[in-house]
Amino acid sequence: MPNTADTKSAAAAAKAARAEDEAATIQENIDRLRGDISSLAKSISRYGTEKTGEYTERASKAGKDIADVSQQTLDSLTEELNRLEQSLTSHVRRKPLQSLGIAAGIGFLIALLSRR
Repeated sequence: MPNTADTKSAAAAAKAARAEDEAATIQENIDRLRGDISSLAKSISRYGTEKTGEYTERASKAGKDIADVSQQTLDSLTEELNRLEQSLTSHVRRKPLQSLGIAAGIGFLIALLSRR
């Protein structure tokens, strides 16, 4: 018949074995979680790289579009200013005294406004 001390030591040994098994299971779970986290981090990194490339391409296209529109607007304004200059030159040649009077009047008004 087994004595009480042997039973207690066997129970303690069994309890210690279960604790070791549980610790091993916990360690395996932790290792699996580390692997999953590492895989997730790599996936997120790839996704971010892809999105960065996509957004860079979009921004580049938008920049080119803005540059094209700006150039077209600048060309249009340049043409309009050239037409206005030709019109003004033509008017000054047809009516030089009137043009001189208008320029003097504008100069006088600017001088009055700048004194105040």
